[in-house]
Amino acid sequence: MNHPTTLHALNGRPSFGHRPWLAWLGGGTAVAIAYVLMPYGRAAAALYVLATFGAAALIAMALLRHTPPQCRSAWALIAVALGLAGTGHLIWYVLDLRGLDPFPAAPDFFYLAVYPLFMIALWRLGGPARKDDGALGDALIVGISAAVLAWALLIQPYLYDPELSSMQLLVSAGHPVFDLMLLPLVLRLVFRHSTRIDGQLFLLLGVLAYLAADLFYAHGNSTGWYQAGGVTDAGWLVAYSLFAAAAWHPSTSIDRDERSRSPELSRRRLYTLGSAAVLVPAIILFTAGVDHDTVRIAAGASILIFLLVLHRMGGLIRETQRQARALQALSRTDPLTGAANRRHLEAILADELARMRRLETPLSIAFLDLDHFKQYNDTYGHSQGDRLLRDVVAAWRQELRPSDTLARYGGEEFVVVLPHTDLDQAVTVVERLRHRIPDNQTGSAGLACAEATETPDQLLARADQALYRAKNQGRDRACIATMDDRVPAEA
Repeated sequence: MNHPTTLHALNGRPSFGHRPWLAWLGGGTAVAIAYVLMPYGRAAAALYVLATFGAAALIAMALLRHTPPQCRSAWALIAVALGLAGTGHLIWYVLDLRGLDPFPAAPDFFYLAVYPLFMIALWRLGGPARKDDGALGDALIVGISAAVLAWALLIQPYLYDPELSSMQLLVSAGHPVFDLMLLPLVLRLVFRHSTRIDGQLFLLLGVLAYLAADLFYAHGNSTGWYQAGGVTDAGWLVAYSLFAAAAWHPSTSIDRDERSRSPELSRRRLYTLGSAAVLVPAIILFTAGVDHDTVRIAAGASILIFLLVLHRMGGLIRETQRQARALQALSRTDPLTGAANRRHLEAILADELARMRRLETPLSIAFLDLDHFKQYNDTYGHSQGDRLLRDVVAAWRQELRPSDTLARYGGEEFVVVLPHTDLDQAVTVVERLRHRIPDNQTGSAGLACAEATETPDQLLARADQALYRAKNQGRDRACIATMDDRVPAEA
């Protein structure tokens, strides 16, 4: 069910006064463009730092509004993460503008501290893990494929750089490694929830913009083309503005369970998984005989992807089986009371008659009807009448054996099938049932013991005739069917 505020936000003509998220998105984009166009210096540095802290403050303010975003703890972590990023930017610009270039330096540790907070926030926003959900497994398939590509392009060059110390290696490789850990969490969020043009999509685009800026920075830093004040830095600013817009968008306050998808594979999701599965063998193909380390990494990743695909297929099979069992149960069950329905009763009765003839054991059935049920409905309302029917079934089940069948025949009429039960025993059972009707209501019953030559319809007809006789005699009683009640079989 859509939140009314969300529909208003998505369908009407937006205005900045009533749509603050538009202001944050437009303002952040304008700041990113201004930063790229400005000459690199103190003014550009101040703009960048203030924009980062401003995004953190806007997200924190969103948590205090009348309709805060769902999972406030996750958004609080994102606000803290942007605060750490802003602190890192401030220190880095101070050092860079003074001509100092220590590596690693304090800003690197502030930047690396952002990732664990992002990971926890994304996991919480994705919701708790559910068995056979499939979203995390699918995300890992894509993430492992991306990890192989990132290894070949970004991580491996640092490992073979003899000029890097151990600490420098850890910090340099830390950014792409953390990015690869974030990617499955982002994809889990994409696969589990819908991506309409709302706060959910802004958040996803923000994380992807952040990852893209990180990857461009890592590649540019390793190859020497990165320069401060360029488009790469602007990518982080765009990400910050998307985070702020997401926190303020009305749709972010919608319960995430209302946006959850079913675990089925959509066509777009299937294409994504197929492309990811093909990527790793392609890397092996192009690097075989040239880069043995990459081949080993890619081969290991192929094995992991294959195992994840098997796990995913197993999950889909289990989900299909669960749905089949649920559908079968629905086809046999009365939706109001949970008792067997008329179709299932006919199948059960045919089986029990066949077993009775084969084993030569008695079989009895009883037609039961709630007395004056229409009057009860008129007095207390149909909802109370439905409640009475449910309570009757719950009470009667406590008096019956697991081998007995209780079915709703229609309206307030029920049929009880009692295998291995003669007529005297059936009378005892039915009297117990009649005295268990809630709300001091009474019931009438007609009983019949099956004959070897009877069909299910004939047996039901005899019990039904006995029920009518009980009603005609004043209700609140049970009558036993005789052979005179037998209806001739149709020719």
